Amino acid sequence: MQHQLQVELARKALAHIDAGTTDKGQEVLRCAVSEYTSNDWFAREKATLFRDYPLFLGLSSLIAKPGDYLAEDYGEIPTLLVRGDDGVARAFVNMCRHRGAPLTKGCGRQASFTCPYHAWHYNNKGELVSLPDKRSFPGIDPQQSGLLPLPTLEKDGMLWLLPRVQTDPAQDLNSLLETHLAGLSSELSSYRFGDYHADMTRTITRRANWKQPIETFLEAYHFKTLHKNTVAPLFFHNMCLFEAFGLNHREAVIRRSIEGLRELPENQWDFITHSAISYQLFPNTVFVIQADHVETWRVFPSRDRVDECVIRFDCYVPEPVITEKARKHWDANIDLAFRTVDEEDYQISIDIEKAYLSGALDEVIVGQNEPSLGHFKKSINQSVIANS
Repeated sequence: MQHQLQVELARKALAHIDAGTTDKGQEVLRCAVSEYTSNDWFAREKATLFRDYPLFLGLSSLIAKPGDYLAEDYGEIPTLLVRGDDGVARAFVNMCRHRGAPLTKGCGRQASFTCPYHAWHYNNKGELVSLPDKRSFPGIDPQQSGLLPLPTLEKDGMLWLLPRVQTDPAQDLNSLLETHLAGLSSELSSYRFGDYHADMTRTITRRANWKQPIETFLEAYHFKTLHKNTVAPLFFHNMCLFEAFGLNHREAVIRRSIEGLRELPENQWDFITHSAISYQLFPNTVFVIQADHVETWRVFPSRDRVDECVIRFDCYVPEPVITEKARKHWDANIDLAFRTVDEEDYQISIDIEKAYLSGALDEVIVGQNEPSLGHFKKSINQSVIANS
């Protein structure tokens, strides 16, 4: 983050502290509980939000070297992300062109991919290299039978995907992404994410609608109550800074340590150290900037259940972890952060989902002091309605 923006945000935070105020939304929202329980609305969300918008995949270091790959089937299309021998990151539908079997699972490094069903063989550019008993497939042109490509973009150390089979080879994902980020791109680039190293990944399934694990990151109104014995003492309760960037937004919650900036000249102010900054990258990613590392929480709806989701957590650190001391440090810190979110935020999300499914409540309320949450909910509703 550029220093001038850090100064502006720090000034704003200190003014809120002095006045006992916070950034606010324009209105109190009343939202239908059916947004979390309706199978029809759920299907519309998946058909639009997870098909029509660029999805953040991770930082470049997830596939740092040629041959590195990541296979995911959380979204609507099973995806194989791989870095080719030419250094280019590409994504494909993770299905063999013969009978549709997944080529691989998980992550790793390999120069090529062989279908485990009938051994059709593809290189890491997605090209069909060979197929057994080729004579039995007259008319099959290997040049036209490679893996189906998905529009992919690597930019400023970030990997993006458009989850649609690429019918138009000239499609400009960069232009689409710039429009989607609505001015946020230059701010994200200032973090130099290409310098970070992928360190830790955890994937969990939880019985809550996919929006709930995201929404718990979007307000500080719950800190004093839900996190009273964990992170609450470190932060100002019910205080946040909010700015929208189209469907996305930036939110900062303020650490009590920020008071120390009052004793320093502004050219020494470091807002990042004295806050927790998160970007909600629409539709399904919470990108958290910490003083010494980066966390991403990507949430995907279940294929079949409105009350279930898959959450992938990735941690990125500024230096490779090569010593036992460093390993113990990061293991302890990330484990604490992950357990706090999972055992407190996600657990109450599960409890809330159970209550919603009872049908006893028709609507929920979002206060003006929850501007990030209100913006997220309005963005989803507007996008689903506009595109379905």
